[in-house]
Amino acid sequence: DIEHKFTTTGTEGSNDEASEVSDALLMALAKLLIGPSTDNQVGIATDASASLLALCRWDRDQNNHCGAIARRVLSTIDTLWYHLQQQGEQQRRESSCSQIRISALVIDMCLLGGDEMSLALSNANDAAHCIMDKLLHIALDHPNDDPLLQVSALDQLERLTAHDEPQYRMTLARADFLLANDILRRGLFCLVGSNGDLSMDAYGDGNWGEADPINGGAALRLLTEICRVGVDSSFSVSEATRNKFLLLLSSFQKSLHNFHPQGELERLSHVYAVSSLVSSCAMTASSTSSSAAVVSNVLSDETLLHEWLSLHSRVSQPKMKSVVLCSLSQVMEPAIWKDDDLGSNNTNARRPSDSIALQLYQEFSHANNERDSTELILVSAKSAFLEERLGAYNILRALVSRGVFVRLLLLYDDGHGNSFLDWLLNQRLESTNEGKKAKYQIVVSMLAQNSNLLGGLIPARALCQLEEWRRNGPNYMASVPREMATE
Repeated sequence: DIEHKFTTTGTEGSNDEASEVSDALLMALAKLLIGPSTDNQVGIATDASASLLALCRWDRDQNNHCGAIARRVLSTIDTLWYHLQQQGEQQRRESSCSQIRISALVIDMCLLGGDEMSLALSNANDAAHCIMDKLLHIALDHPNDDPLLQVSALDQLERLTAHDEPQYRMTLARADFLLANDILRRGLFCLVGSNGDLSMDAYGDGNWGEADPINGGAALRLLTEICRVGVDSSFSVSEATRNKFLLLLSSFQKSLHNFHPQGELERLSHVYAVSSLVSSCAMTASSTSSSAAVVSNVLSDETLLHEWLSLHSRVSQPKMKSVVLCSLSQVMEPAIWKDDDLGSNNTNARRPSDSIALQLYQEFSHANNERDSTELILVSAKSAFLEERLGAYNILRALVSRGVFVRLLLLYDDGHGNSFLDWLLNQRLESTNEGKKAKYQIVVSMLAQNSNLLGGLIPARALCQLEEWRRNGPNYMASVPREMATE
């Protein structure tokens, strides 16, 4: 009833005395978060958490900014959390579910906006530590006597990296916390084998130890997501935050040298981690000159780049080859993964410079026994496996968004008279709906981003065919004139 009442804003009487929220009500709802993990208690706790969040959202909507209710809720659950952590070891273990319920509510509130995030990072009730410190404590203490509680806390911290959905737009306060918080950075690197601790960063370039056998993977995943946040946010944060983020990138590079993936899932994580690191460096290099040393060190790291970009080591794994190609396209042209409007011509989108994109294209060749990069991509584009073809289509779409690569692609010849343009115009090479749509996206991006360039590079007839294809959609097939057979 409470959740329904306060999620319906703008109704008659919403500002009257009946809508006043007392401290007793907030405490009563907060206490429902604590209890044994029975079926009834889980349902009650879920409803109580939703009600508290609805109150905070309602107050924000009424005031167009973070209201007093969020501050009071955080103060209330901070007090309860403190008492839970003061219990004996056995009682703390039994209350682990309650701690995760509280931490989930804190994260839900932080995702409401920057003011709520700032409140969670401020010290309430003149306490020595803020409520976020409690979450960091259970997530990052190493060694940890409750690894299941720890991985749940890491999962909650990972939710803070959400930024693609409209309701979770990244705020400056959240970006500052993720990119520059010393405790978060040091704790995550301790879990992946750093020789530092929560009070100091790893010293020098000493050897890294073994990653935490249970939660090292979760820490690596969170670091990867933080790098993705840096791709979009590093240009808007302060210089101090950007410098802390560069320190994170430098340590992340070292940790990836210490990571030896075993099995397909770990290899996927490794590809995703390296591509996120490279993408962060590429975007940081495009926004500031102070990062030159870190960026140059990462972009010239042949070991990491070859492990990431090698297709020869995945010759019998079309899905992994697709992942590699897609990750490279995401680094070179991030906008195509965020914009579903195929006809858009977003020239203001942030992306790496042409020089960095060309460097990565050359590294792709070096990682695959010096074979021509365009040849490698077109071989995958003609693969019998749809997954591999889609990966090739994605990287081609990224390439044709830049004039410098359009020229390279149009100059390609396989030695048998077959060119990139021949492949692109041959619509019969692709028979699946997914493939037709992906190939159509290449045409749309190529025409949208290079309208002033193509007229001088390709024959007029070919250009007209591409324009006709764009107008008629993915399933358009160019008619082939046939002459009557005569004897």
